[in-house]
Amino acid sequence: MIALALAPGGAAFAATVQVAAVSSSDSPATIIAKAADIVPAPRQLAWQRLEQYNFIHFGINTFTGREWGTGTEDPNSFQPTGLNTDQWAASIKNAGFKGAILTAKHHDGFLLFPSKYSSFGVASSSWMSRQGDVVKSFTDSMHKYGLKAGLYVSPADLHENQPGGKFANGSASRQVTIPSDSSEIVNGVTFTFTSDDYNTYFENTLYELFTRYGGIDELWLDGANPTGRNQPYNFKDWTTMARRLQPGAVMEGDGGPDVRWVGNENGYARQSEWSVVPTNGDPATAADTALPVPGFNTAADVASDSVLSQRKSDGTSAWNVLRWSPAECNGTLSARHNWFWQTGETWRSPAELLEIYYGSVGRNCNFLLNISPNRQGLLDQSAIDTLSQFGTTVSQTFATNLASGATAANDSGTSNGTGHTPDLTVDGDLDSSWQPTGTTGALVLTLPSSRTFDVISVQEDLNIGQRTRSFAVDSWNGNSWTQIATDTTIGHKKLIRLASPATTTRVRLRITGSRAVPSVAEIGLYRRPSGGTSASTIRGVASGRCLDVPNASQTNGTQLAIWDCNSGANQQWSPTSASELRVYGGKCLDVNGGGTADGTPVIIWDCNGQNNQKWRLNSDGTITAIAANKCLDVSALGTANGTKVQIWSCTGQNNQKWTRP
Repeated sequence: MIALALAPGGAAFAATVQVAAVSSSDSPATIIAKAADIVPAPRQLAWQRLEQYNFIHFGINTFTGREWGTGTEDPNSFQPTGLNTDQWAASIKNAGFKGAILTAKHHDGFLLFPSKYSSFGVASSSWMSRQGDVVKSFTDSMHKYGLKAGLYVSPADLHENQPGGKFANGSASRQVTIPSDSSEIVNGVTFTFTSDDYNTYFENTLYELFTRYGGIDELWLDGANPTGRNQPYNFKDWTTMARRLQPGAVMEGDGGPDVRWVGNENGYARQSEWSVVPTNGDPATAADTALPVPGFNTAADVASDSVLSQRKSDGTSAWNVLRWSPAECNGTLSARHNWFWQTGETWRSPAELLEIYYGSVGRNCNFLLNISPNRQGLLDQSAIDTLSQFGTTVSQTFATNLASGATAANDSGTSNGTGHTPDLTVDGDLDSSWQPTGTTGALVLTLPSSRTFDVISVQEDLNIGQRTRSFAVDSWNGNSWTQIATDTTIGHKKLIRLASPATTTRVRLRITGSRAVPSVAEIGLYRRPSGGTSASTIRGVASGRCLDVPNASQTNGTQLAIWDCNSGANQQWSPTSASELRVYGGKCLDVNGGGTADGTPVIIWDCNGQNNQKWRLNSDGTITAIAANKCLDVSALGTANGTKVQIWSCTGQNNQKWTRP
C-alpha cells in the first residue's frame, strides 16, 4: 500500500514502495503518479546493478544432442569426464560478467545434484562413481571467484510426467512438512504446506538447493511446459521458502515476482523499457507472487503511460496493482541459438555480442548470455576467446569516464531540490542524484578540458524511482548548443552511441518529460576503442524495411534481403574507414564474385579488403558499390519481406534510397 509520510517542511508525499495498489476509480494521472513512486526492493536494486551475467545450460541434453529432453534418458549418458567449473568461473570473470545461473534441473527432470527424492540425476550416473554434484562444483567455483551463483529449476518435469510419476497425477493436496526427510533439516527450519505429490517433490528439491550450497543469488523458474498436461504450482509456497532460506535471491519467472523475462530470446530490450509494470492480483502479496504481465511479456509495450492508463469497458482501471518488475534479456552465445552444446557449435561474434550489450544493458535490462559447456564439461576455447574479446571491448570503452572532473551546474531557468545538487551526477555514487524542482529541467557539465566521446551514459537514482520519459543531450560548439542525442526512458542505465564522435568542453543534459520530478544519479561520457562508428539499421525508403541477413545467417554467400526492422544483429551495419559496411563485426556487404552487371546479388562475405566490398554512402540516400559504380537496389521495386537485394544501374528511384538513424 501507499503510506503517507511527511517531507521536510511538513508537506505530505507518497512514500516509495515496491508495490502499489490501484483503485478501480483511480484516474490515469493518479495511476501514473503512483508508478513514479515505486522503487525496487534491496535485492532487486542489487540485481539491476549486476548488469550482465551468464546462463549455463548443461545437463543430460548436452550428451544426447537435444534442446529439450524426454525424461526417459539413461543417467549413465551423463559423463563429463573433464568437468572444470573453475574454468567456467575464470572465463566468466575475465569477460566482465558478474556471475552465472546453472540449469540445476531442466524440463527433462534430470538433476545435476544428488537428491533424496529422485533417482533421475547425477546420483544415478556411473560418472564419479555416483558421487558427482555439478551444482556443488558450480557454486563453489562461483563463490571462489567472487561471482554470483544462480540456479535454474524448471517447474515442468518430463521424467515425473512418465507413467507412475508425480507430475499432474491427480493426487490430492494434503498438509506436508518440508523437508520430508528429517535428516535434511538445516538450522531447525521446516515449512508446513498444503501440497499435492508434485509440489511436495518440487519443494523438497528446492529445500536441498537452498540449504546445501551457500548463497544463491537468483532462482530462475522457466514457464515452459512441454508435458502437455496441467500441473498446478504452489508458487507462493516456493517464494516463502526462497525468502526464508535465501532472502537475497531474486526470483525470475514469466510473472516475477522480482524479475520478469523481457519477452524474447534475442537479448534485446525495448527502446523504452519501464521497470514498473501494471498487473492484477492481491496488492498485499504481490511482492511475493507470480502475476501476469501485459501481453505475456512479449508485447511491444508493457508499461508505458498508455498501458498504465488502460480502462475496462465499464470505465474503471484495467489494473489493481503496480509492481517494480525489471526486465532480464536472455540470449545465446551460440550462433545457431542453441541453449545446450551441440557438435560443430559456432559462436556469435564479439561485435554481435556488443550490439546485444547496448540493446540490453544500454536499455535498462540485465544481459543474461547463455554459454554451454561441451561433453567434457569444459567451455570450448573458441567460446572463451569470443567472450574475452567482447569483454575487452566493453572494459576498454568504459574504463575512463571523460566526464570525470567536470563541474556541474543548473542550466538557465532550472533550480534543484534540497540535497539534490547538479554535482551529484558526477560523484560516482548511484545513491545520490540531481533533481530539478519540476518535471523538466537541464544541467550543464563543464569538462576540465576539451574531450572527445562517442558514448553517453545516463543513470537514474532508482532509490527514488524510474521517472524520465524523454531527454536530450547537447554539445557546446563555442557559440551555441547543438543537440547530439535524444532518447526516451532511462532507468538503471541508458547508453547512446553517437554516429560520429563529439568534441566539446561543455555538455548539457535536458530532461524533456517525466512522470514526476526526475532524479539523475550519474552522467558518463566514453570513447569506444579506435573511435568505432556506431552500428545501425539501413532502412529502405520505398519499403520502410531494413537491409537484413536472412535467418541471421553468418554463412558466406548469403544474399541480402529486406525485412521488418527488428534491432537484430543481422540488421546492424557499421560503416568503416575502409569504405566497408560490416555486419557481425567480421562480415562485409559484398557484390557477389566482384560482378558489375545489373542484377548481381549482394551477399555477405568475410571482410577481405577487395574493391567489391567497398561502398559509398551518398547524400541523396543512395549507396554505391564503388567497383561496379552501381546502386544498392531492392529487386523489381519490391517492398515485401524477403525481397532480394542486388546492384543495379542508378535510377534515382526510392528502391535505391536508404536511411540510417
